[in-house]
Amino acid sequence: MKLVKLSLFAIISVATISSVSNAKTLEETIKDIDISGYSRYRYDIYDSEYDILDINRHRFTSEINVQSALDDNFFGVIGFRYDSGDNSGQNYNAATQVGTKDTGFSYDNYGQTFNVRQFYLGYKAGNTTITAGRQVLGTFFTDDMVGTGIKVLNNDINGLTLTGMAFDNLQNDSDILTNYFLIGKKNYKQPEYVTDRNLYSVAAIGSYDLVSFQLWYAAIDSVAQLYATDLLIGTNIADIDLSLQAQYATSSMWAENFGLKGVPLDDAKFAAIEAGAKAFGFDANAGYVWFDTDKVSLISFEDQGSFIDAGEDILEYSFITGEGKHWFLKAGYTFANKVRVGADYVSGEVTHKLNNSTTNKYETVARVDYKYSKKLNFKAWYSYINRDSDPGDYKHLRFEARYNF
Repeated sequence: MKLVKLSLFAIISVATISSVSNAKTLEETIKDIDISGYSRYRYDIYDSEYDILDINRHRFTSEINVQSALDDNFFGVIGFRYDSGDNSGQNYNAATQVGTKDTGFSYDNYGQTFNVRQFYLGYKAGNTTITAGRQVLGTFFTDDMVGTGIKVLNNDINGLTLTGMAFDNLQNDSDILTNYFLIGKKNYKQPEYVTDRNLYSVAAIGSYDLVSFQLWYAAIDSVAQLYATDLLIGTNIADIDLSLQAQYATSSMWAENFGLKGVPLDDAKFAAIEAGAKAFGFDANAGYVWFDTDKVSLISFEDQGSFIDAGEDILEYSFITGEGKHWFLKAGYTFANKVRVGADYVSGEVTHKLNNSTTNKYETVARVDYKYSKKLNFKAWYSYINRDSDPGDYKHLRFEARYNF
C-alpha cells in the first residue's frame, strides 16, 4: 500500500531505516514506503474439568511492518509488535498488565508492550533476494517464529523457488511445546533448551498448472532433523473447484531427553491427506491424519507449521506421543460472499506406547465468519473436545475482529 502522508509513528520508523543507508534523503525515502500488517482483538473463554484452567481473556495484538527502498537494489524493513493479554471478569490478576515486568512467555516472548519484532536489510538482484537480520523464518515447520539470520530466495527456474536460510537467537514462545527438550544428557545445573540452538533449512517450492509441491529440510542444531513433502493438485470442473493434498514428514531426533525428568525422545513419522470441493457457496473438506513415534517426538517445530490441520485444539504437531489416527470433515456455506456458517468434526485415537494406553477423543467446532470488507473481518467459533481419559472434556469459545492494513 503506497502512502504519501504518514503519521509521526511511521516517520520515526522511516528515520530509523534511513540511518542504515545515507544514499537517499529522508524525503526521498518517505515516497518509497510500504506499510503492511494487522490489528486484531480476541476474546477467549476456556472451560475444562479442572477449574484452575478456566479463564476468560482479552487479547490485543498489532503488527506493523514498514518497508523502504534504500539505494539501488537494497531495501530495509522494520516491524513493530504490540501484544497484550488481559484476564477478564473476576479472575485473579484481571487488571490490565501493560507496563508490568511481564516476561512475555505467554505472549511470544515480547512482553505486554510495544517491541521491534523485525529489523532486517534486503538485497534483490535479478531473481535472487537476500535478507539479513531479525525476521520471520517462514519455514514449513514454523508459524510466525522470528530469528536473527540470513535467508536467500531464487526464482531463476520458471515456477520454482529455491530457498536456504540460517538462523540463531530463535524466538521462545508458548507455541513451541518442545521448549523443554534438553540437549544431550540431563543437566540440572545448566540445561540447554531448543531455542538455545541454531536452525538451518533448505527448500524447493514449485507450482506448475494443476500441481504444486514443497520439499523441505530443516536442522535444529543438536535437537532434530525435519523432513517434509507436500503435494497439492487442484482443478475446476463445471464451476466446481476440486483439490487433493497429501503430505509426508519425518523427524530424526538428536536431543535425548524431555524435561528434567529425562523422558526419552525418539524419531517420528507423519502422513496426511485432504480432499476438498467448493461450488455455489458450499465448501467441504475431508481428510485423514496419522503420526507415529515410540516415545515422545515432534513433527512441527513451532505451532502447526504448514501441516494439514482440522478443528481448533485437538491436534498438536510440536509435541506428539505414541501413534495417532484421526479423520476429519469440514463443511460450510457462504451467503452473498459475506457470511460463512460452518462446522468441523475431528475424531481419533492415540495409542501411548510408553504406558500401553489408548485415548479416544473427538472435537466439534461451530463457526461463523463475517467478511465486512476486504480488510475488516469478524469471526466467532465454539469448540468442544471430548476425551475418555485425562485431561477430559474441554470447551473453548472465541470472538475475533481483525483489520489488515
